[in-house]
Amino acid sequence: MGRQTHKAGEALLPDGLMSDFWGRYLHPRLVGVIREFGYLEPTPVQERAIPRVLGGVNVLITAPTGSGKTEAAMFPIMSKILSDNLTSGVAAIYITPARALNRDVNIRLREIANRLGITTAVRHGDTPESERRRQVREPPVILITTPETLQVILAMRSMRRALRSVRWVVVDELHELMNDERGAQLSIALERLVNIAGEYQRIGLSATIGNTELASQFLAGVGRPVEVVSVDVSREMEVSVEYPEASEEDVDLAEELNTTPETAARLRRIVEIISAHRATLVFTNTRDEAELLGHRLGRVLGDDAVGVYHGSLDREEREGLEEGLRSGGVRAVVTTSSLELGIDIGHVDAVIQYSSPRQVTKLIQRVGRSGHRLGGRAVGYVITRDVDDYLESLVIARRALNNELERGVEYHEKALDVLHHQVAGMVIEARIEGGALTINDVLNTVRRAHPFRGLTLEELMDVLRFMESNRFIRVNEDGTITPRRGLHRYYFENISMIPDQRHYRARDMITNKAIGELDEEFVETTETGTQIILAGRPWRIVGIDHEKGEVVLEPLNQILNAVPTWIGEEIPVPTEVAQETCRLREGLMGAIANGVDPATVLAKYPTGGVPSALIEELRQQLGTGVTGFTNAVIIEWRGRDAVIHACLGTKGNQALALYLARFIGQRYRVAVTYVTDPYRVLITAPIGIPPQAIIEALSQSPDYVEGELREAIRGTRLYRYRFIHVARRFGVLPRESVDVNVERLATALRDTVVDREVIREILTEKVDSTPLRQLVSSVREGRITVRVVKVEQYTPIAQHIINQAGKYDTAIQGIPTTTILQLLKKRIEEREVTLLCLNCGWHTTMKVKYIPEQIKCPRCGMRQIAVLKYGEDPTRAYEIAKKARRKQRLTREEQEKWQELTQTALAVLQYGKKAITALAAHGVGPTTAIRKILPKAKTEQELYQQILEAERQYQRTKPFWNE
Repeated sequence: MGRQTHKAGEALLPDGLMSDFWGRYLHPRLVGVIREFGYLEPTPVQERAIPRVLGGVNVLITAPTGSGKTEAAMFPIMSKILSDNLTSGVAAIYITPARALNRDVNIRLREIANRLGITTAVRHGDTPESERRRQVREPPVILITTPETLQVILAMRSMRRALRSVRWVVVDELHELMNDERGAQLSIALERLVNIAGEYQRIGLSATIGNTELASQFLAGVGRPVEVVSVDVSREMEVSVEYPEASEEDVDLAEELNTTPETAARLRRIVEIISAHRATLVFTNTRDEAELLGHRLGRVLGDDAVGVYHGSLDREEREGLEEGLRSGGVRAVVTTSSLELGIDIGHVDAVIQYSSPRQVTKLIQRVGRSGHRLGGRAVGYVITRDVDDYLESLVIARRALNNELERGVEYHEKALDVLHHQVAGMVIEARIEGGALTINDVLNTVRRAHPFRGLTLEELMDVLRFMESNRFIRVNEDGTITPRRGLHRYYFENISMIPDQRHYRARDMITNKAIGELDEEFVETTETGTQIILAGRPWRIVGIDHEKGEVVLEPLNQILNAVPTWIGEEIPVPTEVAQETCRLREGLMGAIANGVDPATVLAKYPTGGVPSALIEELRQQLGTGVTGFTNAVIIEWRGRDAVIHACLGTKGNQALALYLARFIGQRYRVAVTYVTDPYRVLITAPIGIPPQAIIEALSQSPDYVEGELREAIRGTRLYRYRFIHVARRFGVLPRESVDVNVERLATALRDTVVDREVIREILTEKVDSTPLRQLVSSVREGRITVRVVKVEQYTPIAQHIINQAGKYDTAIQGIPTTTILQLLKKRIEEREVTLLCLNCGWHTTMKVKYIPEQIKCPRCGMRQIAVLKYGEDPTRAYEIAKKARRKQRLTREEQEKWQELTQTALAVLQYGKKAITALAAHGVGPTTAIRKILPKAKTEQELYQQILEAERQYQRTKPFWNE
């Protein structure tokens, strides 16, 4: 962070270091205080940025975490506050997307400011009411807040007075805000602030990004110049991409860890790297991977030496790991993106990226967490798992070392739900100020925000008419907009653009134990029957209970051959990375075919050698004749399924798959399913699909393809899930969860601003139509050919998409059927049931395993033994039995209960303990037991097989029974 620690009594000013820079640019009082806090010399980014900030221009500062960006922005601001004697009103606003505002660098800056008599305050959703009132009475000179809280205070009469004196706004983590709707919302909020305070200086702080022009425009808005201070970290990085191959010693380790030799080889190499460094961060791309890898490394290195860190952990546990890493008590921490951010974790010697980082900026940000000492080099290792992973990682590492960053951003242009909400805020502001808001006022303010620079009057009127139809506003004949009842509530209830996501508990139907959590988006965009991997094991979804927030899973006893269409928050591989990876693969295949050493092709990539597995796979591929993926679309066709090789990246191939599924489905009236990765699409249909249909689909005009893609999106579960959240942001649905017929509502709102916004979001975040349009244009113009190869078995390169489950480091052979049945038996035998004699009323409750094979009443000797549901009152049940035997009148409810009692008693009389075992299973009643289970169960194994199938059926149909 640009500061160095020192011992008490040491000289604080080594030979003019402070006077050379700090003293030249900063106020003397500030220089004295930062000296006490250990800032002895500026970092490179501070040297370059501070003069520019002091010059009053808008500045974008991009550099890795730990470079001292925050001080580069705030030191000159505090210096100007002192020199200009700014003591009343809010002079500077520091906006950060994170709520953890009082930790790490922010708390240090607040301490410095307070020493200088510069008042500071933190305000966010958790700020106590007493503190908020104090801020109104005594506005801080520096206000630290979030984008959402800025939305709140802009529409507060009491705070607007304090905002009139704003001269600086610092936007932290700009790269994160650019990539979601929070950023689009903030861009208009900054223009609304201009309407209050006049023009002010803007400083943006960002991690290393490729498109600094777009970031600058996003920060400053339309027509305002920005100077960029960017630190090229590629010169200070060492990255090595490795593909560990299994040796004989890895076979023994694999047996010990219950995994494959290939996985053991990777673990062995990771252990070697950790052992060679004092502190190592190991990044994975998912939480499940982090948990599994951390567990296995702990078994090798010792549990105390390895920690796992991700967002699902309790705060106390996370902070304990941070301290353990700082103190040296923890040798390695396995983490997801949680530790990419600027958390103070002390010195890290090395970073390991486990499998491809999928994006250049991800690799730079993660590797940049090491070597933070001034002059230190960042050291990173990428440990890869298969040929796709290896080649992709080589491409990303080469681009990182050459500072070739992704320019593509999930930039939300003209987000209509954001516009809808911001119009509400401006109407409220006009009411506070006692003026009239006009349509032109809205258009002029909004168009200054870069994401809305192209907004047309017609698009604005569509939003205004929608607001008027929902009785939020009134658009008057003179062009003014006035509020209606409900607008105020709508605005403040919809401040956040972040969807309220619930989490579903995943439960093993065999053992009845919880095995993890699934995000709402994943659950809402999948369905029963889908095969997934969770906690490193394969499962099939057999039931989804939305009311309980639970997903019921069945363990699989075979390797998966499919994964869900939507993979939650998987990091997308950009198109340009996918295309270079395909070119690299093709170059290596050409070298092998021509007898050239493949090492010459890899000379510009950071690898220590050529893995034998790579050569073997590519040599096998050459033997199939399926080659040349850069200037052709190759279709490996097997009748009912086909693999289409296309290097469009993650989002591009999602677009291709959606379009093909719709095109073929419409032509042949069948449901087409698909799986994608960045390099290929697998489509499957219930009937044989002529390959000519795929060629025809790829020969259509780009505009036709775009239209069909939008229709395809409307038919996805993702559309229905996103529709609910967008409808809430428009105020069509309340924020709290309610039962709603999404199909009916979506049909009613088709072609409205709500429908258009849902599709725009999906095309921005999940699906990219641009590579697909470019592909079909190239096919139509003859620059890319389409070739069909009929195959009996898929080629080695195509096999990657079939074996996607192999990405998970576990011996995914599934669970043998015998093991599943043993687990089911154990669970049922531990279940308690209540037995009731229908003759004399004797009853007992005991576990199934203690019940004898043949049952009779120990009191009267009769064999009319009924089985009650768990927790049911046996006394009440016996009263019903007595009334029935005496021919007394029964209510309808009592008649149903009497029928159930006699049925269970009949089953026990005929089948003994087998009947009780069946009735103790989930969702198995007497009818199912008597008709479907017991007659087919000649042996114990057959009994549990039938019970298992009955439980599966119950979980599949449970939602319909509950309605």
